[in-house]
Parts: sequence; structure tokens; C-alpha cells
Amino acid sequence: MSSKKKENLFAAGFLLPVFVIYTVFLFLPLVNTAFYSLTKWNGVTDKVFTGIKNYQELFYNSDYWITFRNTVKLVVITLAIQIPVGLLLAYLLYIKTKGAKLFRTVFFLPVVIAPVAISLMFSLFYNSEIGVFNRILEMMGLGRFQTNWLSNTKTLLYAVMAPQVWQYIGLYVTIFLGALQSVPEELVESAEIDGAGKIRTFFYVVLPQITDFTNICIILCVTGSLKAFEHSWIMTGGGPGVRSAYLGVYMYKTAFVNSDFGTGSAITMTIVAMSLVITVLLKSISAFRKE
Repeated sequence: MSSKKKENLFAAGFLLPVFVIYTVFLFLPLVNTAFYSLTKWNGVTDKVFTGIKNYQELFYNSDYWITFRNTVKLVVITLAIQIPVGLLLAYLLYIKTKGAKLFRTVFFLPVVIAPVAISLMFSLFYNSEIGVFNRILEMMGLGRFQTNWLSNTKTLLYAVMAPQVWQYIGLYVTIFLGALQSVPEELVESAEIDGAGKIRTFFYVVLPQITDFTNICIILCVTGSLKAFEHSWIMTGGGPGVRSAYLGVYMYKTAFVNSDFGTGSAITMTIVAMSLVITVLLKSISAFRKE
């Protein structure tokens, strides 16, 4: 056997377990979900093939569009906050801020805490009687802004978003910090010798070097927001109605609470489609910019 064939077999041996796991636990369930979305099924009786009827009903379902808008708002807000803040904090650590190791641990700590625990903690913070947020507003002389954050329809959705946005900033701090540390020091030193300050060095030297990492963070941010579930479900159950629900929560309630697995699967497929479209779009934009 030639060395080339041995190398190919060696590589295939490592790839085979990943391929099997990916196929069994992701691809096949996705195919089944696509099939279920074309049926009427309550999880017990026989499936009845209905074609695209579930998708047609979703198109005219006001609750679906409310959760769709909520999910889009979450995507926009996470992109607007998590990526810039994560990059800023990573850069502050990169330029050797005092206590960088301590801050790096502190920033990443919320990421490893269970979302359920974070959600319950913020539910207490939001409590109108004993909550920390209202107490802080009172101490600052801003008592007129006190409210029951999870009951007020004007603050409800954003109060549910806040824990998720805050919790995962540390993830992007870690990714960006690794990206910044991979930037050749010679480039940074040359810019500083030429008289560029830290801000100009960041925007014109460092940032272009970590474009690929930025794209990865954006994709993770978007896909993570599209599958958001725990914070909304634990804090409000998606209610009242679906005012604080995302597509993931609405899918769960439709499939497992209302026992409509056909429509629930259709909602799942719309989430998958959105993730694929946005990912392909972002990759296309990135490839276009490189050209």
C-alpha cells in the first residue's frame, strides 16, 4: 500500500467517528424534522401528511410573527452589544491592563454558569418589592423609573433579553483575546514607532488582522440568538401570551405543550432556514470584502 493511501486511510479513521456522530445526532434528526413539518401529528396517533399546510398556517399566525420579531430584535441587540463590548474588553486586556488574568476569568465566568441559574438570579433582581434594580434606582433618586420589569409590557422583552446579552459577552472576550494575541507583534510595534496611537493602531492595524475571527463571532452571535430558549422560558414562560417568547420558545410550546409536533417542526425548519441564510450571507459578504 502506497504512503498516499495510508495517509488517506489514517485521515478517514479520524474523520469517521465525527461523520457518524454528525449524521446520527444532527443530519438524520433534521431530515426527520423536515418530514414531520409536512404532517399533522400529535406525537401519539398516526402521522397525516398535509404538505405545506403547516407553513401556510404559520404565515397567517400572528403569534408566530410576534415571536419572529422578538427573535430578530434579539439578534440585532446581541450583535450591537456583545460583539463591540467583547472586542473592547478583549483589547483592554490585550494592551496589558493591570489584573488582566483576573478580569479574563471574571468576564468568562458567567458563560460557564447554567442559563437557568442566570435567569432565576435576574428574576430576583427584577422583583418589584425586593429586586436590586429598583433599590438602586431608589438610592440614585430615580424612584420614578421603578417598575415591575417582568410585568410592564414596555420593559418585559428587553428585561428578558438582558441576561442573555450579558451572560455571553465573556465568550466573545475570550475569542477576541485569542485573536488579538495571534496578531504579529511586529505590526503593532511598527505602527507605534510611526506615531500611531493605540486607537489608530487598533482600527487600522489590529482590526483588519482579526477579520476572520470577527466573522466567526458574528455567526455564533446570530445563531445563538436564533436558538434562544432558556432565559425567556425560565423567567416568563414566554408570556404573557408570546410577548416575551422567541421562536425557540414558541416551537417548544407548540410541540410539547400543545402536542402539535407538525407545526412545531415547521417552526424549527424556519429557524434552521434563517440560520443558513444569514450564515451564507455573512460568508458571502466576507469573501466579497477580501476580494
